Amino acid sequence: MRVAVTGGTGFVGAALISHLMDRGFEIRVLARNPDRFNAPKTITVVRGGLEDAAALNALAEGADIFFNLAGVTHARASDDYHSTNVDGAARAAQAAAAAHAKLIHISSISARAPEVSPYARSKHDSETAIRAASGNNPWLALRLPAIYGPGDLVTLPYFKLVKLGLALEPRTSTPARASILYVEDAAAAIVEAANSAPSGAVYEVGDERPDGHAWSEIGATLGEQLAKRPRTIRVPRSLIGAYHKIISTAERAVGRKPSVREGQVNEFFHSDWVARNSLLSDATLWRPTTPLKEGFAKTALWYQKNGLL
Repeated sequence: MRVAVTGGTGFVGAALISHLMDRGFEIRVLARNPDRFNAPKTITVVRGGLEDAAALNALAEGADIFFNLAGVTHARASDDYHSTNVDGAARAAQAAAAAHAKLIHISSISARAPEVSPYARSKHDSETAIRAASGNNPWLALRLPAIYGPGDLVTLPYFKLVKLGLALEPRTSTPARASILYVEDAAAAIVEAANSAPSGAVYEVGDERPDGHAWSEIGATLGEQLAKRPRTIRVPRSLIGAYHKIISTAERAVGRKPSVREGQVNEFFHSDWVARNSLLSDATLWRPTTPLKEGFAKTALWYQKNGLL
């Protein structure tokens, strides 16, 4: 089976490609700079990005399935989220439809609450965009939760804090909970959705716990893997907001890509990021196989082997 992939150079995209290779798929990947994408010779690389309709058409040609993982998570301006995550997704859907390839669009659990941030809004709107652009072509969207695992540098600061003996969590009136999924389980979910999930729907992807995990549990579980008993600190919104503002101002001053996105404080203090609605696990045989304890152990080991923790 032939598949096309955008976002293959990203964290989840790399895991998906590895998963597809292990199962013998013929893979074609979109890359803005193919020279920097160290792809095996068995993978065909198409130069381009989501703004390039011709490259997307070339990517989709002859494909049975089109996986759209590309997007922006930290943009310099709010409009950039829409131009990439919404308009780019629509172009990917159009290319998939022209090639009669089933579209698997990767969204985010944050799309459930589009009011919290420009990023969440763009992921919500991307689902509407691919539905309209697909026409009669089969499509589905997956709202992934927080993803972690070997190779992820986004969660590394949290691991470092817990190693220092601190476990931060948002101070909310209701204890915040979230689904948190190991990256290999996420890759398996994406492929299973392509193979067996009914088209024309948006699915939320959860973890091994129907009610997700509380922040206090996440910190304690990670501390156990790092031989620490971290002190839980419930951080007020005002403190996190001030810290993010300082970081954002400093990064803009030196022209750096933002590490903190607009509205990220709202995302952090949202009390419920647990996958609950239209679950992929209800529509298919897919189930996560990596409990949080095991996933944290594997991730910590990778960080340690690479001198990061």
